Amino acid sequence: MQEELETAIGLLNASRRVVVFSGAGLSRASGIPTYRDADGLWMQQNAIQFSHAEDLARDPAGFTKFWGQRLAVIEEAAPNAGHRALAALQRLRPATRLITQNVDGLLTQAGCMDVLELHGNLRRWRCDRCGNRHGPWPFHRCLRCGGHARPDVVMFGEMLNPGVLMDAQEASVDCDLFVLVGSTAVVYPAADLPVAAMAHGAALITLNMEPIAHLDDRARVVLRGASEVLLPLMVEGLKGV
Repeated sequence: MQEELETAIGLLNASRRVVVFSGAGLSRASGIPTYRDADGLWMQQNAIQFSHAEDLARDPAGFTKFWGQRLAVIEEAAPNAGHRALAALQRLRPATRLITQNVDGLLTQAGCMDVLELHGNLRRWRCDRCGNRHGPWPFHRCLRCGGHARPDVVMFGEMLNPGVLMDAQEASVDCDLFVLVGSTAVVYPAADLPVAAMAHGAALITLNMEPIAHLDDRARVVLRGASEVLLPLMVEGLKGV
């Protein structure tokens, strides 16, 4: 692992336009459940029942309770060493762009700037009818139009925000180095981002607890381990730190 880590640090030192794409594994150490692990979110029946766009109309009370419980978990969480390392990376390499599938907002809490949140942010809610994002939300209803409040996150059956996706695509094709952290990179169109980066000449580093079959064999470096351990080591190895 030491040899792979040193190679990753060398790539980071040689790059000026870095993209870091993160998934649920980045926030695991903050106490936020991942999705596909044995104890992950998709193992819970309620997560399946209330993760589609139409579930709010089908069962408003159940929908609101489920997402309220998820929000409570996120509000109790704090950024971990992996989040803080990415904030430090941005300070050292200001051209670094951070793209995430996570909806917990912990990168921003750690001090990261201009995070591209592909799936939205659970800390924000909006009206399902008029789009109001400012509340207030008495009884989870919108005072402006009477619509239901819902998390400002992308659910099954919904499209990603086209502006955020375009920014992520542009950053990916323009980078020197693409670092994939804590994600299996199987959900499209986000899964296209590392492929697009490599097609335009970027080196790929994968950092994950488990193998990523369709990308590890194309990566310049494969780091197997916890992001809260390995990301700080990578950033500490940057010249000038």
